[in-house]
Amino acid sequence: MALPDRPAPAALLLIAAVGLAARLTAMPPLLPDLDSVNFARALSEWDLAGQRPHFPGYPVYVVLARAAAWLGVDEPWALSLPGAYLALPAILFLGVALHRRAGSFAALVGASILALSPLAVLAGGAPSSDGTGLAALAIAVAAGLVLEPSGGRLGGAMAGAAAGLALGARPSYALAVAGLLFVVPRARRRGWATGLAAAIAAWLLPLAAITGPTKLLRIGGHFLSGHASEWGGTVAVRPNLLERMQLLAFDLGPAGMGFPGEGALTAARLLVVLLIAVLLAALIVAWISRRLLGPAASVAKAALLIGVPYALWAFSMQNLLKARHALPLVLATALLAAAGAHALESKLPRRPLPAALALGLALCLAWVSWPLALEQGGTPSPAARLVRHVSASLPPDGVMLFTGEEARLFEHYAPHYRAARAKEAELGRHAERLSRAGIQVYVTSAAPGAPSLSERLVEVARFTSTPLVRSHGSELILYRFRRDG
Repeated sequence: MALPDRPAPAALLLIAAVGLAARLTAMPPLLPDLDSVNFARALSEWDLAGQRPHFPGYPVYVVLARAAAWLGVDEPWALSLPGAYLALPAILFLGVALHRRAGSFAALVGASILALSPLAVLAGGAPSSDGTGLAALAIAVAAGLVLEPSGGRLGGAMAGAAAGLALGARPSYALAVAGLLFVVPRARRRGWATGLAAAIAAWLLPLAAITGPTKLLRIGGHFLSGHASEWGGTVAVRPNLLERMQLLAFDLGPAGMGFPGEGALTAARLLVVLLIAVLLAALIVAWISRRLLGPAASVAKAALLIGVPYALWAFSMQNLLKARHALPLVLATALLAAAGAHALESKLPRRPLPAALALGLALCLAWVSWPLALEQGGTPSPAARLVRHVSASLPPDGVMLFTGEEARLFEHYAPHYRAARAKEAELGRHAERLSRAGIQVYVTSAAPGAPSLSERLVEVARFTSTPLVRSHGSELILYRFRRDG
């Protein structure tokens, strides 16, 4: 039950091209945060112990970023280009796979969501591994979907290798990748597992050789322990389950798919909700009535096998203040919507309504995403603007700044300033001692312990961005510490 094949390739190419253009537009002029600085440091030297980059290293992404840097591209673009350009084949491959499984309508719907949903666009244009990981995961999904039960081992091995390389870009996608094993036809799973193991070995063995196996295990153990229990934003650190549900809903809804939220209520956002709701409703009805059979059912199955395990992982073990952790769920939503498009297609006139609905969804998503891409690409992050403001307005001598994670940005862009992150219980004591010694003390709102000094802090400058662009660190305030007496 597919649309005529002729219009689909041109429409798919157009959607992919607009998705690439949006990602290129979203590339920021400066590194935005601590993680991006760690990746930038890895462009010249690999040292996990020195957070060049931070564990687990993201070797596939770093290799791609280094290739861009070798061509002479500056740091933010070298780190952003892999996610942007890898998105192009990811959108096209997923579209082709969905076309084979569920028809042209499904292909255009799934490709539109992967290409133009806000979170996918912003992550694809950000100097981080997230966009590369999402694109690699989408390619791995597409490779798994096109496998047929009959055939040699080569196709299964190549699909498994794609999944292994996705893990090399984003190891935290492990549960999503594991679900792909059950998407692959049973007869092809051994080849898939072989390709997966070979691809993992291709990046894990050099990583262990460079770092040292014992040292790698020690660094990994320390990182995972801290991530789980101290600073990683996991359920152990932020145990309020209702808050976590709300954060995950924001990450996937307003930030991820362009649903209304954070004061953003526009016609385009409402239409995105309406179109996605219609597609998912059609899927549910087809599933209940057992009309979603054959190849299209594998698309919905893939969505659940990827999305459900990863959602449980993200809910319990990820920092949900950072919307980028919902990216695999955006891909799962694209697959579910594509399966719903296949179910709905049989109820619609063959031409031109299905194509119009798919392109209408693409247009609405682009309408939502493009202003956000312009903001991310045209305005540095609040932390980057803080560093720029301090460099332009304060002398480096006789000044001490107590900060949060933005201390790494000072280290990178303004190393002549003294910026440090004090322990929460010690901030007030350090600030008072330095102030009495004649040092001008400044404190940012992200500094641990800053709220406890609120009566002695005078606002100097405020830097903001919309939470839909930066869900974490969307506001940063610089204060001057006022000495008693």
